[in-house]
Amino acid sequence: MSNVTFVRATPSDIPVLQALAREIWRAHFPGIISIEQIEYMLDRMYSAEAIDEEMRAGTRWELIREGVEAVGFLSYSHVPETALVKLHKLYLRLDRHGRGLGRASLSHVMDVAAALGAREVSLYVNKNNLKAIRVYGRVGFTIAESVTSDIGAGFVMDDYRMTVPCARR
Repeated sequence: MSNVTFVRATPSDIPVLQALAREIWRAHFPGIISIEQIEYMLDRMYSAEAIDEEMRAGTRWELIREGVEAVGFLSYSHVPETALVKLHKLYLRLDRHGRGLGRASLSHVMDVAAALGAREVSLYVNKNNLKAIRVYGRVGFTIAESVTSDIGAGFVMDDYRMTVPCARR
């Protein structure tokens, strides 16, 4: 994984983030959630305004690069008052699955969390996203709770909240 880097995204990278999100979500999520919900969530979560607002509010977005090619992205935020890092997004192009990039990305976030003094990393994953749940479990995440959230337009997110403790550095 020596050719994998994590590069902080800026507002000028928003079109790249949007293109990756559309490609990845449309390839990965059919069968997990409906096409209608995929499009609704892409419009809602990946509009230029939504991404820019998150960046300005302190959520860190990073492009995952293999060599010079952007092959995925992640976003996370640090909540100092609860000593928590929330991993909001971690998505890789499907042709990059099974090559250790997900594990490297999780390791990166866990290293950042430890350096920030966080006690744990938390994330939400769709209950039917069995592939992701397995990957998270392999690096030590456990299911903390089941969470169903109304996201509007008749759609819900039916997730597990998973957590892993951080090793202090």
